[in-house]
Parts: sequence; structure tokens; C-alpha cells
Amino acid sequence: MSNPEFEFIKMSMVGDVAVVEVLAKELRFPNQAEELSYELGLVVAQEWAAKTLVNLSRTHFIGSTAFAVFFRLVAKAKEQARSVKFCGLSEDVRIGADIIGLDKLAEIYDTEDEALESFTQNPNAPAFES
Repeated sequence: MSNPEFEFIKMSMVGDVAVVEVLAKELRFPNQAEELSYELGLVVAQEWAAKTLVNLSRTHFIGSTAFAVFFRLVAKAKEQARSVKFCGLSEDVRIGADIIGLDKLAEIYDTEDEALESFTQNPNAPAFES
């Protein structure tokens, strides 16, 4: 497994969950969203990333283009029977996520520990049930 240099994310494994921490304080501009999409795509495409947790605890603003990146990420993961969950959203980011309906597509947890626990609660359940 190669270890690419990432600008917007830091990747680690916790058990069988790929934890992707978004490093940017703000995801305001389309070029940031494009780079984030590329980096997340590299991780989620890997066999070992069938369970992915995106930790947004460092990010305090997300623009619409970056939210679209997360929608596409979740949709692509579902097509491949993979699971993507989110955690650590600030109050402002959570309001935006709820307004656009991200919580309807993916599970969102307050803390990384709660999100990691959710992967073990029912490991055979689909990523999200509507």
C-alpha cells in the first residue's frame, strides 16, 4: 500500500475502519473541493477502506461545492456496498449538513468514538437504511 501525500486529509486505520480527518479549517472554494474529492476518492477506492469515517472536527465552514463532494462520496460508496459515516461537525457545519440533507444519506455522529462504535454495533447492516 503506497502512502500518498495528502494536502486536505490525514488518513489512519482504527481496526477495520479508515478514518479520514479533514484538515482544512474552511472548504470555501471549488478548487479546495476538487482536491478534497480527489484525495477522498483515493482512499475510498481501496479495499481496506470498505468502512470509512470522515472526521470534520477541524472544519468550521463548508461551502456547497464541498458538500456536493460528500454527497458523491456517499453515493459512490453505496453503489459499491461500502459504508461512509461522518463525525465531528461543528454546530455551523451541522446546520448546513442538515439543511442540504446529508443526514438523510449518511449517518452523522458527534464524536469519532461514537461513530467508530456504530461500525461495530451491527457490522452486517447496510451503510444507511432509509
